Amino acid sequence: MTDIQEMTDRFTDFLRNYKDEHGNLTYLMKIRQLSLNEERSLSVDFKDLSSYDNQFTTDATNEPSTLLEAARLAFLAILRNEDPDYVESLQKRTSELLVRIINYVEQHVPLRAIRSIHIGKLIQIGGILMRASEVKPLLEVGAFQCKECKTLIVVQQEDGQYTLPNSCTNENCSYYEKQRPPVRLVPEESHFIDWQKVRIQESPEELPPGQMPRSVDVTFRGDIVDTSRPGDLVKVTGILQTTPDFSRRGAKLATFNVFIDANGVEVAEKEYEQLEITDQEKKEILELAEDPYVHERIFASIAPSIQGHELIKESIALLVFGGVGKTLPGGTRLRGRSNILIVGDPGTGKSQILKFVAQLASRGLYTSGKGTTAAGLTAAVVHDTDTGAMTLEAGALVLADQGIACIDEFDKMDPNDRTAIHEAMEQHTISIAKAGIVATLNARTSILAASNPSLGRYESSLSVQDNIKLPFTILSRFDLIWILIDTIEATRDRELAQFILGMHQHQQTPTSTKVEVIPAAFLKKYIGYANRYVIPQLTAEAAEVIENFYVDLRKTAEGGAAPIPITARQLESLVRLSEARAKMALRPKVNKEDAQASVRLMEESLRMVALDRITGKIDIDQVVSKMSAAQRSLSDKVISSMKSLEDDGTSVVDEEVLIKRVTEMGVSREAAEAVIRKLVTEGILFNPQDGKVKRA
Repeated sequence: MTDIQEMTDRFTDFLRNYKDEHGNLTYLMKIRQLSLNEERSLSVDFKDLSSYDNQFTTDATNEPSTLLEAARLAFLAILRNEDPDYVESLQKRTSELLVRIINYVEQHVPLRAIRSIHIGKLIQIGGILMRASEVKPLLEVGAFQCKECKTLIVVQQEDGQYTLPNSCTNENCSYYEKQRPPVRLVPEESHFIDWQKVRIQESPEELPPGQMPRSVDVTFRGDIVDTSRPGDLVKVTGILQTTPDFSRRGAKLATFNVFIDANGVEVAEKEYEQLEITDQEKKEILELAEDPYVHERIFASIAPSIQGHELIKESIALLVFGGVGKTLPGGTRLRGRSNILIVGDPGTGKSQILKFVAQLASRGLYTSGKGTTAAGLTAAVVHDTDTGAMTLEAGALVLADQGIACIDEFDKMDPNDRTAIHEAMEQHTISIAKAGIVATLNARTSILAASNPSLGRYESSLSVQDNIKLPFTILSRFDLIWILIDTIEATRDRELAQFILGMHQHQQTPTSTKVEVIPAAFLKKYIGYANRYVIPQLTAEAAEVIENFYVDLRKTAEGGAAPIPITARQLESLVRLSEARAKMALRPKVNKEDAQASVRLMEESLRMVALDRITGKIDIDQVVSKMSAAQRSLSDKVISSMKSLEDDGTSVVDEEVLIKRVTEMGVSREAAEAVIRKLVTEGILFNPQDGKVKRA
């Protein structure tokens, strides 16, 4: 067994003499600045430790507790020498002065690979923080006063257990060297440390297909409590400990539960921070950005096993890269992430596209229809059996913070559950008020949703609303809505058949595009690099293109009766899409071509979902309300005709008389009949008997 004094001397030497590549005394400078930042611990990168003296690697493997204690003693000795006043002020309040080990990659253990051989060992785990308890004070050194003689007895608490003094230390006391004197705790003379219990679950990229995610409890102590919140991706270094299993009616079983007593914590603040990009990969990324066909190559690399759907693939590429979120001086937040809805016939490849995007995104989460609830999407309040407290457990949208949530079978979700994502789509937060817990969690997530038409297949003769049957409040939050219709066309059908059969024959994706497809693993790193380092700004030329499109399209609605073709929500969507396209080429500025490409996508999407067949004009009311502006205008004429006929002394109107009155206003008979049918469907009119109509 290594002598702790010898290990302390080696650690002292490391802290005093370690220099970085620039020749700076890294840790000695940190210790000297500790009091300025009011810090109580020193984070040490294990790579620095092992490169300075390889013996530390052996010590960490064989005697982790001794190493951490030696590190604490070395740190305390140097700090006492450098800043004795700060040490004295800290030790009056708490005994916590620790060295925290981070980046312990030598012993990174996946959660599902934790075994009994790791008990008592220093390991590193990674995953998503699922839930966190409230922070509580943990007694480290208890000062007890004997009720008999008023003597103060100091007792060191071990392993989180509340330990009372065995006897009084005063020789004149009747309880001297006797068991269990009557005592009371003196909190102001005791030392407490902050304590918190969290649960960490496997991250999606480590989860094998078809497996349930594993989780482990972790205890935080000291200044690392509350450094992370549910939904954060964390790496924890600590010692694996055991606790008896009392799960069977309070009986102590021979099995044990494991938990990690955390020493160091690293929080991945950004979506792509955990991606490790080598110098060679960085060079390849910059070379790809210089390719004049970089946009076309990225579009072709989105779900290459699905043929066609070029517009959808282009819009999904823009969604994956994302725009730039902004916070205005007044505190107003403008989201930078887009939301896309795909409505299509069965067998058009919607689910395959969603699964590809979930794997491509660094934090991608795939969920589907009936298997999704409001609590599963947002956050659940769960009862902690150990502490008895109610805690929050993060749902899918919180876990996909700074990532993409792919929701398949969107139309099959319970309407009450679906409304839970309204706030996340626009405000990028999840607000919870349950069981006495009122909280707001981050959900900076792009939503990519896929839905089937309400009638099974998309009926071109019906309106978009009749086909989709989704609430207007949620439809208006999607930047782009695409409709996939399975049409019969011999040439295209043969191409699709050859494409699919080619995959089955050669077991590889046929190259149906003229440009070279980028491998998914490299594309993931390219997206990560762009999101981490590129923040494009809107130029005057790009803003002018977007402004002209917006104003020119709205001009068509001047006069009051014309349909409203586009709203301010679509204007902000254009900005996000333009920024994403600039980010795709790693450009710091959004140019005119980016804006034009975004305008083209928006026009195509609006033409699909918002084209009014009656007027031949784009009408956003087709998407966000029960009827288009043209239908509303016609319905006003029908209702006014009804009122005028009712004035003649009857509340029940003959349908033929009503149609004749409406056609006299310049409306065709077919349009009048269609509007009357729609008003009956909506419950505004009803048929008391055949051939008669009455206002509800």
